[in-house]
Amino acid sequence: MAAAMVSVWVFLISSIIGINASGELNILHSPESLSFSGSSKTFESLLKEIFSASLGLSVEENSEWNGLLITDPFNTPEAVVEVYISGISSLGSSADFKSKKYPLVVDEYEPDTFDVLKHRINQRFTNGGNKLVNINLSDSDQLLSYSNVLGDLDIPKVKKQSLQHLKSSVEEDFQFLSELAALKAVTEKVESGAISADNIIDFYNLRINSLHALRDFHGPNSLQTKEAKKLLGEALEELTKAFVKAYDGSVLVTAVTTDIVHTRRAIRSVSGNVELKNSVDEDGYSADYAAIFNIILWFGVVFTFTLIAIVYALMDMDPGRDSIIYRMTNTRMKKDN
Repeated sequence: MAAAMVSVWVFLISSIIGINASGELNILHSPESLSFSGSSKTFESLLKEIFSASLGLSVEENSEWNGLLITDPFNTPEAVVEVYISGISSLGSSADFKSKKYPLVVDEYEPDTFDVLKHRINQRFTNGGNKLVNINLSDSDQLLSYSNVLGDLDIPKVKKQSLQHLKSSVEEDFQFLSELAALKAVTEKVESGAISADNIIDFYNLRINSLHALRDFHGPNSLQTKEAKKLLGEALEELTKAFVKAYDGSVLVTAVTTDIVHTRRAIRSVSGNVELKNSVDEDGYSADYAAIFNIILWFGVVFTFTLIAIVYALMDMDPGRDSIIYRMTNTRMKKDN
């Protein structure tokens, strides 16, 4: 019972957070067969449908979003590249790159875009051979595991470079610079010819998670955050050029920003308290403790308010001859017959 109540609270908190969370969809490059127009907002849960439609795959959820028009359904792109940047709602003007921007309503806490696209592509191409890449750039082992797609990769190292405000001696800065080095390593492999068009569709998902820690540490409007966004914008431009060249323009390159990481902390905090409470229950209380506690608590609340209501009713009652107070307190004389 206690677990059910806590789950309800977690759901309510998640709903409130989801309403406040925001992000941005950036179209860095799209082929001529796709036309992105307007500036209407879309939902993060619809990204998998947008990418599926772009690749010519079947979609399962209809949407009123009119930002995408497929002008040539027979020449849809061979690949979609999604760079997922968590912890910030937008790269802003600091990134300094050209893109078509759409406001993004974040309604998912663990996006399943890659899993859904992978499933749909595998259903369409049963013989396999598709390049399905999902890399968390902060995980070097995960990066090396895609050597069959990207070729042999050395663990990226932060190189000495002229930085104005970021310092590799600061942990938050170093983590970001490490992910940036990993992103550049992927770009170099794409530029070297490790990836090429093969007439079957591919999907790449690259995740950057360190920017939110840097932003929290230095501040959202700090010079360090602005420099980090600028460096990331430059790296995204180079990545876009590399994929456009590799697929001869037949590729959709996007960058998705979302500030959901900040709001996840509240949910994780509640979940952590739930786990801690459950462990205490197992160690010190019986399984009926939660039910008994709730019974006693709510009985006490109801009894207290009922008692207050009765007292107020008696205080306002007219102690006349017809009232119960008069009948209970009036002494009657006994008469002898």
